[in-house]
Amino acid sequence: MGSVESIKTFAIVTTWDLPEAYVLARYLCRRGQRVGILNSRGRPLMDKMRVVRRLWRNRGLLYILDRVLAGLFRSFYVPNEIVPFPDIDSPAIGEIRKACMCLDCDDLHGSEALQFVTDLAPDYVLMAGAPVIRPALYGLAREAALNRHLGLSPTYRGSDCPIWALACGDMQSVGVTIHLVSERVDGGGIVAQAPVPMRRDVSFAEYLAEVQLEGSNGFISVLGDIIDGVRLRPIAQTAGGTHFPPAGLSTLRRAYRNYNRERQRRAASAGGP
Repeated sequence: MGSVESIKTFAIVTTWDLPEAYVLARYLCRRGQRVGILNSRGRPLMDKMRVVRRLWRNRGLLYILDRVLAGLFRSFYVPNEIVPFPDIDSPAIGEIRKACMCLDCDDLHGSEALQFVTDLAPDYVLMAGAPVIRPALYGLAREAALNRHLGLSPTYRGSDCPIWALACGDMQSVGVTIHLVSERVDGGGIVAQAPVPMRRDVSFAEYLAEVQLEGSNGFISVLGDIIDGVRLRPIAQTAGGTHFPPAGLSTLRRAYRNYNRERQRRAASAGGP
């Protein structure tokens, strides 16, 4: 029996109007779906303080300083002009927002945000650049909540997984995972997963942008199946793996160095640049 396309309701959760959210919104609107966008303008101060205290306790002061330096010098390694979605600029975001129901909020778990999603009554809640979300929000999905994770779960969970994999010299473990959202961060059932092989013809920054692009393309493929009536068949994640924190400058530098060394090695093996 063939698939049956249907109109469903999707709530996209993001922060600071990240382009990856609008890639999904544009696709869903073009497919005639009902779309709402919940956009956080920033994390509440108390949440920020809790995150800093936890990282300080678990990682120490040197990690905090390393993380600050990463923010200051990241553009040297990942220039701002290299972006995965060049067509999703401010005018494009404005046009996409006109086709969706939107709420900008200061707290994704505040009463206003939760009421917005409750009223939307989404079949699916989609995470697109959102921080860790609690069940009070993702549990409002009538069918499932889905996340695009830039890492191969369960081996690489958490933040900046492509950078961590490269920093560890694990070139074969850079990839993307589309999974169900659960209380275990990046630990829900896997719906789709694929490595993103590195190429010797792209720079470090271009490769990271390519990983993001492949992640969104994979997410769109899953959404296309949902719209076409294909049933999701998530595979439970195995135990193990590591949850990585945001990468500090030392990790970013090591990833950059390892990537370029591997590019040079492959170029030499191929007998040309």
